[in-house]
This record gives sequence, C-alpha cells and structure tokens, in this order.
Amino acid sequence: MPDVLAIVSKAVFEKEAGGRKPGKVWPIDTYHSQSKGLAPLAGGGRLFMVTVRPPADTLWLVAVLENPQSSGKGWRGGRNRVPISDITPLVPRIRFANGKGITSAPGTLGMSLQTPRVLDAPSAALLLGAAWSAGVAPAVNVTKHEAAGPLPCLCKVCFPQSTERAETSGMAFVRSSTEAVGRVLHFWMPEELKKVEGAVGRSVGRALASRLAAR
Repeated sequence: MPDVLAIVSKAVFEKEAGGRKPGKVWPIDTYHSQSKGLAPLAGGGRLFMVTVRPPADTLWLVAVLENPQSSGKGWRGGRNRVPISDITPLVPRIRFANGKGITSAPGTLGMSLQTPRVLDAPSAALLLGAAWSAGVAPAVNVTKHEAAGPLPCLCKVCFPQSTERAETSGMAFVRSSTEAVGRVLHFWMPEELKKVEGAVGRSVGRALASRLAAR
C-alpha cells in the first residue's frame, strides 16, 4: 500500500498544533486537502505530514495518519500517535516512488513539497524509524494466538517466524494487516483478493476500531 508525503503550511500548523514541539504528539486525524496527489491513498496506506519550521529548511514530521479515507473535509484516518520529530538530517535520504529525492534551492524547501507525492518503501521506513526513536512505540499486535489453526499463527509471539504466503486445502493465502488506535491486527487473506487488499484492509480496520471502542 502506498505511503504519501504531504506538507502542512506554517500558518495551519501554528494555529492548530498549539505550540507543540519535537517530542510532543499532535492528535490530529484529518488532513484538510483534496489534492489529486493524495488519490493513491484510496487503496490504503499512510499519510506522512510534514511542515517546514524556522530557521529556513528545517523539516519536521508532525503526524502520520493510518489508512486515511477521503471525506468532505479532506483525508481522515485514525488519530495520530506519532510525536513530532525533526527529520532535517534525513532530507537527503528521502526518495519518492519515482526515484527522485527532495530538491530545492536554499529557503524554498516548503515550496518544493507543495504537491503530495508517494514515498518509496525505504523512505517511509526511515521516517517511521525516526518517529519511533523519538519515543513512539510500534503498534501493539492484538492478533489472537491460534495454536491449531489451518494457517500459521500471526500472534505477537508467532509472527516473527511466519511467512508471507501459506496454503491450506488447496487454497493460497497472503499475509495482510490493518491498524487502528495504536493496535495492529494481522490476518490471512485469500490470494485472489490481493488486487483489492486496500478495501479489505479498510473493512477489517473499521471492524477493529469498532471493537476497540466498545471495550
């Protein structure tokens, strides 16, 4: 699933983030934009929100929205739990899906990021790693242990040894997952549904969020 990088304007951040600085969490759940560059998120993924801070060309990662969905107000996902992080040293290492990096003349970093773009997988992992090192923990695996199931168990203990593909009764399955409220649920999905994995993930994610809210 794609991960998209999008910028929050200086004015919006200063108005809505309440003076938050690196290490603090901005509990936002909506990115207010209908830019066409966000369209890849329709299939699921993460929205990495950044903003440029003074002095010039200082870049902060301010939020990550999991599996956001388009709404009348923009793109809404689970409430952000990632603390604000200064990712300026990582800028030269960030790459987009088209293979290009972030290029800008001095003082124009914000302008160069005006159009949302899909990140390549290593860059998304790099940004998440920076967030985790700033004090956020990975989502908690809430998958139930299945000792005698027809497919390999995906609970937190068994998951590290699991494969990405498995078969049972002549059917092929692929491993998938969804997140909600800081929890991740891993599940096996029929391989034939791979083309609609985003829709399946959103459906399972909504069910997970509803179950967690009912606790």
